Amino acid sequence: MALFRFYCDESYDSDPHQDKDRVRKAAKNPHVPRTFVVGGFFSDEIVWKRIKRSWDLKNRGVGVSRFHATDLNARDGEYEGWGKNRQIRYAKDVLSILKKQGRRLHAVSCGMLVREYQDIISEQGRNCLGHPYIACFKTCIAMIARGMNDPRGGFYPEDQFAVVLDRNDWQTEAVDIFYKMKDTTVFRDRNRLATCTPASSEEASELQTADLIAYDTFKLLHGAKGGVLKARRSLESMFDKNGFQGLYYGRDILEKIKPKLEAAAVAGCAPNGFIINLTHEWDANTGDLVT
Repeated sequence: MALFRFYCDESYDSDPHQDKDRVRKAAKNPHVPRTFVVGGFFSDEIVWKRIKRSWDLKNRGVGVSRFHATDLNARDGEYEGWGKNRQIRYAKDVLSILKKQGRRLHAVSCGMLVREYQDIISEQGRNCLGHPYIACFKTCIAMIARGMNDPRGGFYPEDQFAVVLDRNDWQTEAVDIFYKMKDTTVFRDRNRLATCTPASSEEASELQTADLIAYDTFKLLHGAKGGVLKARRSLESMFDKNGFQGLYYGRDILEKIKPKLEAAAVAGCAPNGFIINLTHEWDANTGDLVT
C-alpha cells in the first residue's frame, strides 16, 4: 500500500474595499467573491520529499520565508523592492522544481464563477452542495479518488491519499465532509480516502505549491473574456510536463446538476450533503451525481 498526498489551497478575489468603513457595513452588505478556486498538487511521498527539499532551499537562497503567489505577482510583502528580473527568475526557478517531477506530479483544481452559482442554483440547493469552497473542495476529492480507481491509472487497490489543506474559514466543514465521504456507501470511491488535516504553509511548505496552482487557476477563470479561457504563461509552461485535471462549474454543468440538487434540497439534504460521483473521465458533463 502506498500513501499519496494532495496539498490544496483556495484562491478568490478579496474585498477591494477593506477599510474601516467597509468593515462596519459588512454585516449588511458582505463582499461576495466573483471567482472561487480550490486547487493543489497530488503525488507520492518520494516526489513530495524532493519538492520540499528543493523548494525550501530556493526560498532560503532568495531570503523569503515562503512562496506567496499574490505577493509575488504584485512584488509586495516579502518581495517588496524586487525588480522585474528577480521576480521572473524566482518564479521560473520554483516552476522548474515542479516541472522536473513530470507526470508523477498532478495538478488538480476546481473553480466556479460565484454569480452563476447563485443565479442558477437556489439557496436551498447551494446549502446542499455547499459554499463555493466546499463545492470545489469536494469535487477535487472526487476527481482524485475516481482517478485512483480508474484501471488505467496504475494504482494498487490498497493505495490511498491524504489531504493537507491550507487553514481557512471553511476548514472545519471541509474536514467534516471529507470523513463523511469516506464513511458513506453513497460515495463509491471512498476506499481511496485516508486522512484530511488542516495546516499552514509554515508547517508544511508543500502547501506553497498549492498556492501557485490555485492562484494561476483563479487568474485563468477570473480573467476570462467572452467565455475564452487563457492561461498565464507560468501555468501554460507546465501543461506538457505535469499531469493536469480540472473541472469548471460553468453554466452547462450547473444546469445539469440543478434538478438533482434541487430535488435533494426538497428531500431534506443535510448541509454540504450532496455527494458527487464522477466517471473515469472525471467529467461532470458525463458524470453520475447522487445525493
